[in-house]
Amino acid sequence: MPNIRDRVREKFAELPPVQKKLIQQMLSDYEEYVFLTVNEAARWLDVHKSTLVRLAQGLGYDGYADLRAQLQHLYRQEIAPEQKLGRTLTDLQEDNLYQQVVDAEILYLKESLKTIRTEDIHRAAQMLLRGKRVFIYGKKPQQQLADEFEFRLRRFHLNVWAISDEGRAILEMLQLLQSDDVLVVISFNAFLKEHLDAISIAKEAGCPIILLTDTVAKDMLDDVDLTLAARRGPATIYHTNIVPMAITAAIILDIARIRAPEVLASLERLHEMRKKYGYEGSLYHDGRLAGGINTPDMADSD
Repeated sequence: MPNIRDRVREKFAELPPVQKKLIQQMLSDYEEYVFLTVNEAARWLDVHKSTLVRLAQGLGYDGYADLRAQLQHLYRQEIAPEQKLGRTLTDLQEDNLYQQVVDAEILYLKESLKTIRTEDIHRAAQMLLRGKRVFIYGKKPQQQLADEFEFRLRRFHLNVWAISDEGRAILEMLQLLQSDDVLVVISFNAFLKEHLDAISIAKEAGCPIILLTDTVAKDMLDDVDLTLAARRGPATIYHTNIVPMAITAAIILDIARIRAPEVLASLERLHEMRKKYGYEGSLYHDGRLAGGINTPDMADSD
């Protein structure tokens, strides 16, 4: 069966002008439409839903649901890592590569202002502070983001644990969830079984859930208490974690603002401990700390 791009090329000449414009718009940003109902897509495109039904039928599909299923199939095909990297490399120019990367990330960061509200950052901070324990689940590409979030929150003396296991191993941590804990799930593009299982277990325990995701995936789940959704760029290109890192950084700073005296005191205590136990220096040279303490064993370690 031909994919939707092939079908559009085959049928395009037969479509009325309005339908031609609509399908071009949908294919140019199809990640925005793959999970929208016909009513939602019609509002987004500012047309009547019957127009989308006629478009689907004009392309040879039974209806809009069939058209959307083909968009979802295309989405799954084109978000493979090698496809995204290949598309990105095609657009890069060697002589100003770094400038292009910076400009793109600035664009995505500014775009996130449309979907991330300051009140939601405040709400996330308050939820984390109210939690007896915080569990952060980020799998594979999102594991680094989860680990960094865990590290920063733990410095503020929050009882926080990052989960990176797969399969049934996730149950070892998730079985600990209680109603006074908080679960943070980090997932982009799609939700795997582990994500859905984690959310289900948290709901059964009465545990509040924060979802950090993108605009493509945000409509896939209803069973969360707070969704922070922002695009890292179109779904079909190579992504970095700069946008979600900005979101977690805002939450961390808001927690620091709320608990400024306790946070500053804990960081001061950490600094004093480093001094007391000889870890104040951070650079090693010829087996010595920057402060001059001889540490032959540590100089050879990782």
